[in-house]
Amino acid sequence: MNIFGRKEKNKTGKRATRFAGTWYESDPKKLGTELKQYLEAAGKSIAEQESHADNSVGKTLAENRNRAVYAIVAPHAGYMFSGSTAGFAYEFAKRCKPKRVFLLGPSHYAGFEGVALSPDTVFETPLGALPVDRKVVDQLAQHPMFKESREIHQREHSLEMQLSFIREAFGEVQIVPLIIGLLPESSDVQMVGQIIRQYVHEDDLVVVSSDFTHYGPRYDYVPFESDVAEARVKELDLEAFECLNKADVDGFMNFHDRTKCTICGFYPCAVLLSMLPENTTAQLLRYQTSRDTSLEDKFNSVSYLAIGFTGAEGTTSWEQDLTLNSSVSLTDNEKHDLLKLARQALELYVKEGKILKPANAGIEITPTLKRPLGVFVTLFTKKNFATNDVNSKFAKKENKHNRDLRGCIGYIWPIKSLAEAVVDNAIGACSKDPRFDAVEEPELSNIEIEISVLTPLTRVASEREIEIGKHGVVLHLKGRQSVFLPHVATEYGWTVDDTLTQLAIKAGLGPNEWRNGGAKYDVFESIMFEEEH
Repeated sequence: MNIFGRKEKNKTGKRATRFAGTWYESDPKKLGTELKQYLEAAGKSIAEQESHADNSVGKTLAENRNRAVYAIVAPHAGYMFSGSTAGFAYEFAKRCKPKRVFLLGPSHYAGFEGVALSPDTVFETPLGALPVDRKVVDQLAQHPMFKESREIHQREHSLEMQLSFIREAFGEVQIVPLIIGLLPESSDVQMVGQIIRQYVHEDDLVVVSSDFTHYGPRYDYVPFESDVAEARVKELDLEAFECLNKADVDGFMNFHDRTKCTICGFYPCAVLLSMLPENTTAQLLRYQTSRDTSLEDKFNSVSYLAIGFTGAEGTTSWEQDLTLNSSVSLTDNEKHDLLKLARQALELYVKEGKILKPANAGIEITPTLKRPLGVFVTLFTKKNFATNDVNSKFAKKENKHNRDLRGCIGYIWPIKSLAEAVVDNAIGACSKDPRFDAVEEPELSNIEIEISVLTPLTRVASEREIEIGKHGVVLHLKGRQSVFLPHVATEYGWTVDDTLTQLAIKAGLGPNEWRNGGAKYDVFESIMFEEEH
């Protein structure tokens, strides 16, 4: 069964409340009073801590008082369990006075990969409706990993439990509701984060809905003996917080794999980390567990953290992300070092199965090499080197260089630093291109490397804006995607129509389906350079 179903045509609907009256109060007056109490209590506590700048918590809160609030993490259990903790996150964020909220939460009831969007125009709360920014949602829906599903949104509680807090704290702001499914690879997390990041602007707030460790037989997670469980659970939660504090996506993913943690909003938290600007600081505002209430038994617990993310000194809001700037330039030394990096990564992986760290490559990691950029690494085999029959079947002749394609893998989106991306894709090109067998050690001396560094993608209104020889093209159509680098059309002598036809075929579509409407195009430019022969 396709849980996303057919594309929703009705985009005038309302997402009705489902959990009001059970997980939280349905009467507007009573609910408003309850939320005000949570926020006021949190405000008093935060102010009191700020006044004690002689301890680390108070000092950090005081230092962050005048810095931009980028995001918060708030729990989504029933308000009787976690409402007071959520109040700390929202009270902390009130000072940024957002006009729009990007709301990220997990799916508890449906398993899927990617991101579920809502086709509805408003989300209701007992305190009044919140309008959906349909323009942004419709643009996100054009990306293959983002699909609409009213059913997934209607069943899910993780977003709904934030809505009344949002309405009470910020008023009738626009929302962009996103339910994050499985994102097994760090590159998937980074890509989703960078796509969402394009649309996050000044006066926006990102809210991540997540509970933390679910401990006990009820959750089939009992890694600690009961007599030390409370202390060990807190250690686990604080270790997760440290990954968030460092905005360490890979570290957070490794933490998940190592501990098998039961953070239900793990992937939304990981996506947030991939979006945050450099020098972001996380503040743990409140830590509680369900055992702190009289409603939980002694064998189980769920942890609730309220976390605020603020910018560096002098920042006042989400600012333009430099990674989205279309200007990219490389010095001759940087090109030389990137080729050296790719060569070392290729040989270390093929010979020893190890992954090279850029810091160990003996090159200068300049600001440009630290910058997240899209990049492709292409491997060629010299024509005088015999390849096996399987590889020869798929190899594409490159008459210009008298060599055969041996593998090509890349990141279209700027999901990692340029140096890290070159390492990833050098390894990918030699081992993950499905058209070829993995490169073996005897081949290395006959392998030539080419690198194409991409400018960030730009959406064009129609195919008439595509310039052959200048633009690489990404075709988005019917939930599928394909890409050609700028030089491909030139080398084959294609027109724009030829290029789009070949892109459609590459995406597994009919050759003329791009002509029937619905196709979207992103373009980019590239800086291409290769090893000297």
